[in-house]
Amino acid sequence: MRVTPLARRLGSAALVLTMGVGLAACSDDSGSGESTSSATDESTDASTDESTDDGATGEETEEPAEASLAELSADEFYPAVMEAMREAETFAFETTSGSAGQTQTMTGQARFGADGVEMQASSTGAQAMEMILLGKAMYMKSPDLGTGDKWLKIDLSDPNSLFGMIGKATDPEVMFKAMEAPKKLELIGSEDVDGVETNHYRITLDPTQYLKAMEFPAAMADMLPDELVTEMRVDADDLPRKFTQTMQIPAVGGGKPTTTTTEGTYSDFGTDVEIEEPPASQVTQQPGM
Repeated sequence: MRVTPLARRLGSAALVLTMGVGLAACSDDSGSGESTSSATDESTDASTDESTDDGATGEETEEPAEASLAELSADEFYPAVMEAMREAETFAFETTSGSAGQTQTMTGQARFGADGVEMQASSTGAQAMEMILLGKAMYMKSPDLGTGDKWLKIDLSDPNSLFGMIGKATDPEVMFKAMEAPKKLELIGSEDVDGVETNHYRITLDPTQYLKAMEFPAAMADMLPDELVTEMRVDADDLPRKFTQTMQIPAVGGGKPTTTTTEGTYSDFGTDVEIEEPPASQVTQQPGM
């Protein structure tokens, strides 16, 4: 895998984990949303109106049945959540990651496209930047890049580059393959997430199996714990609403491990989003990318 000076400036491990884990959350994690609570309120109002109308006209109007929480098995979990996400097509998200006393928050919107997840986001904190992911290209703008006000265009189609790895991590089908067979799936209980009732799951993954499925270098296993454990909250429509993850990253040379924490929330499923590539006049490329 080639690691360019740009990748070093950005922090290659942090970038891959932010994109890979964060967008893996899109295919099975969680986020804060209001669709279920809104549906409940509307259903209640509709029932009241319906009773009044039926008394006057004698006609009945059927309302859609409200979905109820049901436990998903390990075999059902990822197919069910993936199908729900694809049906929704779009969503908004916010993820906050912390490590070594630094915090980074990323907010944005995303949609499922023919080439995987398309995204427009901005982050604040340790590495402030703006990002657009569209097709097989990623556009980034940050003071750390040395490109001024221009967007840096990065080709994601090279599977042997760091950024090619990010391209794989944004492909829902690849993510699904990597996570369709967890070591363990536990239902912890129910939990309210911003007014939405959800099932709280604990999912344990084998990092070596994950890296193999994602076609990431096996050496990355040295950067990961023995198990990847993620807490996910999923609503009655199988949509992810929230995820949390804490990892102990082994130190190089056997030093003290680093603790990283990530929390993500997802909302506004199915709303219109606009994700467009920057104008050509505002885009530049770095040699050797």
